Amino acid sequence: MSDLTVSKSFLMALLNEGVRQGKKSITIYSPLLDVDLVGVDLEKPSIEWFAERARYDRAFSEVETKLGDPLLIKDVPTYNDFKEVVEDSLLVTPENMTELTDNIRQIEKQRRGSARYPKQTLLAIDTNIAYRRLLSRLLMTSEGCGLPDFDPSDVALVIENLVQMEISERVNRKYREQDLDAFRKAYENPKLLMTMSNGAVKESRKALNAQAELTTLRSRYAVWEVAGAAWDADKEKRDNEMIRSLAKHSMQERVDVLFLTADDKATATAMANRLPSISLRYSRELPSIVPFDPWLFVELLHDLAVVYSVVGIRGLGVRVHGDWGGKTADDYRAERVRLAFEESSTIGQELARQWRVVERVQAEIGARSVT
Repeated sequence: MSDLTVSKSFLMALLNEGVRQGKKSITIYSPLLDVDLVGVDLEKPSIEWFAERARYDRAFSEVETKLGDPLLIKDVPTYNDFKEVVEDSLLVTPENMTELTDNIRQIEKQRRGSARYPKQTLLAIDTNIAYRRLLSRLLMTSEGCGLPDFDPSDVALVIENLVQMEISERVNRKYREQDLDAFRKAYENPKLLMTMSNGAVKESRKALNAQAELTTLRSRYAVWEVAGAAWDADKEKRDNEMIRSLAKHSMQERVDVLFLTADDKATATAMANRLPSISLRYSRELPSIVPFDPWLFVELLHDLAVVYSVVGIRGLGVRVHGDWGGKTADDYRAERVRLAFEESSTIGQELARQWRVVERVQAEIGARSVT
C-alpha cells in the first residue's frame, strides 16, 4: 500500500490500533543508526527503557568514523539530541518545573485580579524554549505539571523578534546528492536515504519544528511581539541585544518581564540587565522507567521522527518519517508526518481506512465553515 501523510495527532490512532490488535510491546528505533531508542510495554502501559548512552555512542562512533567529514558528522543525531527530545516531550520534566509553574500561577493571578495588581508580569521566551516546545506541551499535561485548569490566555507571552530571526536563519539548508552519497556508505539501511533527497538537514528540521511551536503559541497564548533588538552574527552579542530589548520593553511599558531560558549564560546576562529570569535545569541522565502518557508519547514520537528524519516502530511494522523530499514549511507548521508500512504489517490497511474517514470529516467541516 502507499504511504500515508497524516497529522501528528493521528499517531494516536496508530498506537490504539496496535493495542486493539493485541500488540504487547513496541520498540522505537533509528533504522539509519541501527540503534534502539525507546521500549514501551503497551499492557501496563509504561515506558520501560530509554537507549543507553554507551550503546548509543558506539553506534554513533561507527557512523562518525565512516563519514569523516565534520559537517556531515554534525548532521548525525547525538545522544544529547535524543535526550533533549525525551525531555522536550515532557515525559521527563525539568528539575525546577515547580519554580516555573509557581510563577505562571502568580502571573495568572495578577492578570485575573488586574485591579489589585496594576503592574502585570509578562513571560518572555528565549529561542531555546521554542526549540524545546515547552509551553505548547504544558497545555497537554497541566495536571501532571501542577497547573490544573490552566488557561493559556491568562498568560501574556513576549516574543522578541530575534527569536523568530534566529530560528528562520537555520531553516534553509537541504541535503545535496553528494551528502546522501556519503551517508549511504556510513548509514545502515541506505535505501531509506532516497526519501531524504532534497530534504532538510537536521539543523533545519529542528528549526522548522521550533517555528511550529511559535505558530501554536500565537494561537493559544496572549502574545506580545517586540521588535527592539538588532541582528548580530555573534550569538553572545545577539543574546545581549535580546535581553536589553526585553529590559527596555519592561521599563517603557511599565510591566514586569520574566525571562524563561534553558541557557545559564543567558540567565547571567539577564541578571546583569536586572531582568528576572528562570533557567530550566534537566537531570544529567534519563530515568530508566517513566509513566506512559499517550498524548505526550505522540509528541515524543513526532519529535524523534523530525530529529532522526525517520524512525521505525518494531512490533507494528511501521516507519514514521518526520521529513521527506518535498515536505513544505506548511507541512511543518501543520505538524504532518508520513507513515510507511512494511509488507508484514497488519495495521496499514486499517489505518488507511481510518485516515480516509478523518479526511472526509475534515472536508465536511471545512465546507460548512465556508458556507
